Amino acid sequence: MDLEKTVRALKSRKFDVTQFATKEEAADYLCSQIHGKTVGMGGSKTLDALGVYDRLTQDNTVYWHWREPGIPTLDKALTAEVYLSSANAITEQGEIINIDGRGNRLASMVYGPGKTVYIVAGKNKIAPDFDAALFRARNTAAVQNMARFASDQPCQGPKGGKCYDCRAQGRGCNALLVLWGKMFDMAKLEVILIDEEMGL
Repeated sequence: MDLEKTVRALKSRKFDVTQFATKEEAADYLCSQIHGKTVGMGGSKTLDALGVYDRLTQDNTVYWHWREPGIPTLDKALTAEVYLSSANAITEQGEIINIDGRGNRLASMVYGPGKTVYIVAGKNKIAPDFDAALFRARNTAAVQNMARFASDQPCQGPKGGKCYDCRAQGRGCNALLVLWGKMFDMAKLEVILIDEEMGL
């Protein structure tokens, strides 16, 4: 894992990048940047570990389905002025990879004229190349994520621990998103890298 190489690659793709040594520093920075906005948050163990939800609600309107479940919350998060998410993997070439079951997180990360998107990731999300990042997204992040749910997926069975590209009814990896750059018309897409292991 080459953090500095990854930072250079992300910047070459026109992503804004900010680095922090600790999750506390990253949380302070995020909360200092967002005031008087509508804010959507994707399902993310990284964001949960940062503890930013309660702080952001003090002077923003925050939509997070982990706190207020349901489609109405997801819809409001999609159209929020600011969206926070994490990544399943980031390559040392600056590609950002995410897998999703419902699609709310992916859609929220790629569409919104004037929107600001923050992608927060620990150093454990960095992979040397695209193949390694895709493997991580499918066989580490997605499998661990599905362990949180009652599921009929083979990745959770006795021979689990890896993606089987299954056709299960409860499949949680229905779409793959690769970000090669900031989408047209967005105000900003900033990657916040933390020199700690965080999230799935």
